[in-house]
Amino acid sequence: MLKLRLMTLNLGGGIKNYRGTPQESFDKSEAISQLINRIKPDVLGVQEIAQYLDGDGHLHSMTDRIRYDAQFAHAFYGETLSMKQHMQVKQPLMVEGIFNDWWDWSKGNAIFSHQPFGRLSNPERSGVPRNVPVFQPLRYEGTRDTDPRYVIITRLKASPHPFILNLHLSTLVGERGENAWSETIQAAEIARTKQILNVIGLIEKYVLIPGVPVILMGDFNAKPDEYTLRNYLVEDNHFVRLVPENDINTHGSAGAVDHIYFAPAHRLLSYKCWVIDDELTQRISDHLPVVADIEIE
Repeated sequence: MLKLRLMTLNLGGGIKNYRGTPQESFDKSEAISQLINRIKPDVLGVQEIAQYLDGDGHLHSMTDRIRYDAQFAHAFYGETLSMKQHMQVKQPLMVEGIFNDWWDWSKGNAIFSHQPFGRLSNPERSGVPRNVPVFQPLRYEGTRDTDPRYVIITRLKASPHPFILNLHLSTLVGERGENAWSETIQAAEIARTKQILNVIGLIEKYVLIPGVPVILMGDFNAKPDEYTLRNYLVEDNHFVRLVPENDINTHGSAGAVDHIYFAPAHRLLSYKCWVIDDELTQRISDHLPVVADIEIE
């Protein structure tokens, strides 16, 4: 039996990573560290975490800052978007980076753990997480419609060696709000479905069919009843959503879109899940963190 405390949080809202005044970026970093040290997750998955390389060649990494402040023994950053690969003048942050003499800026997902990472094929040996694309546009156009999307996959060395996946699925411009178009909503749901099917295709043979424990968490940009999650995760592949005791919106306009799922159900002995909504979390991001305590076999 293995007990884990899990936490997922999209950091992109509020004060952007390394955008705004240096004091704002420092204050956000301090608030994030304060929250993590209060919750003390064993495994933390974050989305929209950023870093940049300044004109003197020094790397300013939010991943390194969180790892140091929260004393995680293990961390991995998976890049999804960067100035070097996707420079686009329609993206203000990239233009600002050029005129701030940044050699590069990137954002992505990251996973942190107090447990060591194992190899995907042999979890008793030390390994490194992998960053796998689930959507790559022909050309990045500077908007969320063309943001590349990736999933980080790793496995813990601790028995029963669960796989852990941290992801961030697409949302499209104009999908949300009172004036959202039905065609845009439908297109966004189709995009997310394709991405989640790519995730399923990645793990089906080596994880789902053998019945190895797997944790899937992140910003899905989808509510639990969207068919992307309801049909393809829960009904077809028997994932269990860890339902928070206070099942509230994790994003002000999008609804409950940040989740933690587990499969197979019979290996989940117990869980407790909740959303943290207080002054600190609201200051960090426009997403609220989801936390779960699980016991698995």
